[in-house]
Amino acid sequence: MKRLSLLAAVSITLFSTLPAHAEIFSNAAKLGANAGAMQYCKKIDTSNQGKYNLLGIKTLKEYEQLDTGDRTKALVYRKKAEQKGIYLSEPLNKERCRKIRRTLHL
Repeated sequence: MKRLSLLAAVSITLFSTLPAHAEIFSNAAKLGANAGAMQYCKKIDTSNQGKYNLLGIKTLKEYEQLDTGDRTKALVYRKKAEQKGIYLSEPLNKERCRKIRRTLHL
């Protein structure tokens, strides 16, 4: 029981020092998630396929400029978004895709 209390106290301390949700993900993770989301979104939002294609190309160019460690991290998030429709721990739907597209400026 003491061990459980100690573990709970340490966990609370660690999680209380974490930054806000938006800052938990590194730039590499966000870039990878954006690239994967564009591929996923063009399948579910067919009215904007051209825009998703252009944004996908843009993010892939930025992806190629990452160093090896960051590229690996970005790849994990890219595959998760592209294959499973999970964008930075949140599911993608048509409205979420459009918000991401607008955020990426196209």
